[in-house]
Amino acid sequence: MLQLFRTTQGIARADGEELAVLDISGRPSIAQLLADTLADVSGIPVRARLAMTDAVLRAPVDSAGRMFLLGLNYRSHIKEVGLQAPPRPIGLPIPSTALSGPFAPIVLPPEAPNHVDYEGEIAIVVGRPCHALSQGSGWDHIAGMCVANDVSARDIQHQGTRDGQLVDIAAIVRAKSFSSFKPLGPCIVTADGVRDQGALTVVTRVNGDQRQHGSTDDMVFGFGEIVEALSHQTELHCGDVILTGTPAGVGETGGRFLSAGDVVEVDVAGIGTIRNQVTAARP
Repeated sequence: MLQLFRTTQGIARADGEELAVLDISGRPSIAQLLADTLADVSGIPVRARLAMTDAVLRAPVDSAGRMFLLGLNYRSHIKEVGLQAPPRPIGLPIPSTALSGPFAPIVLPPEAPNHVDYEGEIAIVVGRPCHALSQGSGWDHIAGMCVANDVSARDIQHQGTRDGQLVDIAAIVRAKSFSSFKPLGPCIVTADGVRDQGALTVVTRVNGDQRQHGSTDDMVFGFGEIVEALSHQTELHCGDVILTGTPAGVGETGGRFLSAGDVVEVDVAGIGTIRNQVTAARP
């Protein structure tokens, strides 16, 4: 298992309490690095070392890739919102410009600042191009996993549904696409480190108060199934990111939306923690 980080100084791997910055010409993406002939990352020369606490981390993937969101994939969340599980995974494409770093601020959009909500999730990073995969082959196309927060402006999101039915997909996309609304990180943990899907827990805290605590054994569709299904929806590319759904406990359920000054943490055991402070937009 490897933990790979994207820093301001380049791609790095975890090495104890340090980050070893890899000597890679051309600075490829982490997903490309895992997919090509340099897959033996541990053998790549190191050009610098950083204390983990000194590193400035970026989102592990850049905004050149694509992003897909999966809704209603934890049974507990399906129950809390009173809806039915979908018959198959369907990925909602959103602009990857919403991506932000693991410790970057979440900026409240001026046009919709009052009903902004969190959704702690696990994100899949696609490591190999794929299209119309056969059953059971999805896992082999996963580079690794990250922690994600699917931040959403609920008032805009609800403009896209009526009586539980989709009426305007553009409203849902807009609600989830504001700049800074998709914090991702802190690293990519390679897929060999998370093969036991049922062993992962997703915990979300706001100002230290636990709001979500879910297990991946509550997922309707597993990681491999998701990749297989989306490969029939569209051709997936190396570096594409798929957010895999959120457990129960979203803020909307209790009317506990995010405000400027709040600190949101999402922790996934075995992968890491992202921490983002909510800020008001600058006038």
